[in-house]
Amino acid sequence: MPRLWAPRRGMPRLWAPRRGGPRLAAPRGGGPRLAALRLDRFERLTLLAFAAFSAWVLALDLWQVAAHGRVWTGTDGVYLVDQLQYLAWVQAAAHHLLISNLFVLRPTPADYLQPAIALSGALTALGVAPWLALLAWKPVALVGCFYAARTYVRCELARPGQRRAALVLALFFGSFTVLYGSVGVIGDLMPGFLSWGYVFGLLAVALMAGALVAHGSARRGGRGGWAAAAMGALASLLHPWHGELLIAVVVGGELVLAAAGCPPGRRQLARGARTVLATAAPLAYYAALGRADPSWRLARVASKHVFPLWWVALALAPLLLAALPAYRERPRGFLAAATRAWPAAALLVYAISGSALGATPLHAFEGITIPLAVLAVQGAPRLAPRRLPHPRAWAALAVAALTLPAAAYELGYARALVAPRAGTARFITAGERRALRYLARDPRPGGVISRSYLGALVPAATGRTTYVGDCLWSQPGCDRRLVTVHELFTGRLAPAAARAFVSSSGARFLLADCRPGAELSRVLGGLVTRVLRFGCARVYVLAPAITA
Repeated sequence: MPRLWAPRRGMPRLWAPRRGGPRLAAPRGGGPRLAALRLDRFERLTLLAFAAFSAWVLALDLWQVAAHGRVWTGTDGVYLVDQLQYLAWVQAAAHHLLISNLFVLRPTPADYLQPAIALSGALTALGVAPWLALLAWKPVALVGCFYAARTYVRCELARPGQRRAALVLALFFGSFTVLYGSVGVIGDLMPGFLSWGYVFGLLAVALMAGALVAHGSARRGGRGGWAAAAMGALASLLHPWHGELLIAVVVGGELVLAAAGCPPGRRQLARGARTVLATAAPLAYYAALGRADPSWRLARVASKHVFPLWWVALALAPLLLAALPAYRERPRGFLAAATRAWPAAALLVYAISGSALGATPLHAFEGITIPLAVLAVQGAPRLAPRRLPHPRAWAALAVAALTLPAAAYELGYARALVAPRAGTARFITAGERRALRYLARDPRPGGVISRSYLGALVPAATGRTTYVGDCLWSQPGCDRRLVTVHELFTGRLAPAAARAFVSSSGARFLLADCRPGAELSRVLGGLVTRVLRFGCARVYVLAPAITA
């Protein structure tokens, strides 16, 4: 058989003749998909640093367990109330798949579907501890966010140095601002902070960035249209703020391209509409929850707060100033246009969240460092002197100045917040743990009344409902609930009033923590059928007749 083709000297040999026909040689690296996952040395170090930062709170907690023998409740974050809320959702999903409100004693509908919580609930139903089933999402969110940011900056920036600078800024940027009258850092603007217990927000950031990349690829005529729609829907279901943000960025990117003389064609409009509609569907579901479920309606009202925009603007000022010159360049494609539209879209979602239609406006800026890092790297050379000596060294110093001080501050801030303190549910006593385990194993149904810090832990540790715990969900009248329960356990509530309150609550158990308190069996008399002591903690079993 004559040789039909022979490689030139220096050219790779793609195939070699073999008995029975030619054989194609496999590309080195395992193909383009595997090659896209391969990291160079700098990227591996960046991922390692990102992982180390994200593991900081968890390491502090485990250190307290190993060095001081403390009883850790499995929370991974600086703000316990949110972590205990997620753990309560896992417990609810383990029993019903759909989530009900365990922070009130009255029956509430199981109507909330959250896919990550549902999977954690399935693991819990199989015997995995709820905190471990929730913690399993941490590496998924961490790696997902890293690769999403890496892919995003690689699509937008050509030079290796630019890509490295943008990747570090996207993952680690932080700047000081004014917070409630003092100097601090807004953690929500840092992806690493989101890994401290807010893995669903971090996953949503990764999915949103991936959806934009996929939509940009599909818009150019390639594949990825359905992938963008699927990622948009999942991001919206995990964290609705990013669903709103993705819709605004997709629409804004198309408008930017149209203004630049590149309006979308029919196929491109169809792909965009598919992504927008798929992302909007979960938002309609959340809107229905807010109308049909009183717990969701009350929680939205309770979560409303004011977060001044100028605090955010001051924190982002270094990146914003460096990014401004990049807006003078004409976008080369959809992703470049979306990068320029993202900050304006975040402002729109911030305004909606701060209105009567939403809540928690700061969530609108989670992930904002990804587009701003790209724009800052593109725009910063225009601000630098033309004959600046050693430009790479100055660029490295600038990146270090925009990341290291804020990261060090956040690490110290987290260390102070997670330190063991009385009256917090991160670490509890051995007796309190035994009491909670008893409540988890007892087959008799019924809710629990306890002081707030253990009350917030009761759903997560036992799967039971609690009278008061998380004030977003222990509504209406959470403040009144806190006062009444405190007066009950400290003996300040008159016996007649205490009996009337407990009888009308519908609770089956009272859980007294290890802080000094009254002997409730004397106060409540015949309402208490049994008292179980677990060291310094006590469980009071109430007569079943009062739970009717």
